[in-house]
Amino acid sequence: MEKRDFLGTMPVRKLLWKMAAPSIVGVMAYNLYNLFDTLFISAGAGMDAVGGVSVSFPLFLFLSAVSSTLGSGGACVLSRALGEKDYEGANRAAAQTFGAFYAVAVCVTIFGLLFLDELLYAMGITEELLPYAREYTGIILLGAVTSTGFSNLIRAEGDGKYAMYIWVIPVTANVVLDVLFIFGFHWGVKGAAGATVLSQMISMGMSIYFFYFSGRSALRLSWRHFIPNPRCLREILLTGLPSFVQMSGAAVSIVVVNRFLKQYGSLPINVYGLVSKVNAFFVFPITGLAQGMQPIIGYNEGARKRKRVRETLQAASFAAAGYGAAVFVVTLAVSEWMMRLFTSDAAAVELGGHVLAIVNAGLVFSGLQYVLATYLQAVGKKYRALACTACNYVVCFIPLVVVLNQVCGLEGIWYALPLSAALAAGVAFVMVKQSWRRV
Repeated sequence: MEKRDFLGTMPVRKLLWKMAAPSIVGVMAYNLYNLFDTLFISAGAGMDAVGGVSVSFPLFLFLSAVSSTLGSGGACVLSRALGEKDYEGANRAAAQTFGAFYAVAVCVTIFGLLFLDELLYAMGITEELLPYAREYTGIILLGAVTSTGFSNLIRAEGDGKYAMYIWVIPVTANVVLDVLFIFGFHWGVKGAAGATVLSQMISMGMSIYFFYFSGRSALRLSWRHFIPNPRCLREILLTGLPSFVQMSGAAVSIVVVNRFLKQYGSLPINVYGLVSKVNAFFVFPITGLAQGMQPIIGYNEGARKRKRVRETLQAASFAAAGYGAAVFVVTLAVSEWMMRLFTSDAAAVELGGHVLAIVNAGLVFSGLQYVLATYLQAVGKKYRALACTACNYVVCFIPLVVVLNQVCGLEGIWYALPLSAALAAGVAFVMVKQSWRRV
């Protein structure tokens, strides 16, 4: 396990790039797949199919949120244990993460299939979009137990390259299977869902190989590590809870927006579905940056090297804010062009270009908020991380949507997104400064 010591010795900026670059490539590949998936569904099944899949998207964000909660919580506990040279604790953290995820995944699958229509109506589905959403979601739920590759845990060990591989290889397979199932077999949204589940199975298989057969893992898991440990599970869940709020909050925000958009017809719902996926493509490099930052901060916090912790946070914060500003400027010029990649509907292109520019205006703030929340999570400030994450999606966003919709109509709904991100970033900054004063 000593080979992981580079996390505490390599120059910070070089180390941040070493850890973040593979993570960024991985999440970019995943979101490039999401864009291709949307493009293929639009070409092979039409805009109503895109709308049906988009409306059901919050449910998949929820599944990802469960995976992220356990993955990020387990990774934070694991990286701090490695920094403290507590190898038994590292083994226990990984095993408890595995067991908890698969227990939750089985429960989600059963519940989701039993109450599928009720869930879709709650998310704002319309009757014309329901058949597509039902087909797609039912298949995805059947594959819920394969929806994680535990890349966070692999990254926490310092193996950023393999963590990248378990994103890139399955995503490539997914794109190939999409083409085959949608255009070759003409299976429509069912084909897209089937391709997703099969690619997730590849990711799961690669994770099992890494931990048990590759010889790359520093962990040595035995059956005793899988015995439920309430104390360890509590630490993992509390540490990972901000990630759950981050992702499930994003799902809730989409549901809230869709329910308000219903009063304006199907066009805004379809457009917002497209914009959400395009925006996610720009957001996820920041996700990759934060994921690369987390093991560095966790390891050095465990090793009590707090100067390196602060240097890492400062470098990541400047990178996130600069990137967000650059994306916004570029979006102003190419937003409508990007919409034309997914639809030829002139009204959808015009509205989508307008909405994308507004949404991306908040990227400089949402990126900074995400990095700051990840820092608080990695150093064990669980409740502060939870508070600043909840601020974005609950405390700020929902009231802004309600008020601005009343005052400005449809336009107010769009502007609520960047405004809530700006307020949440301010809260996160204050909480980080307060945590520094208490060290």
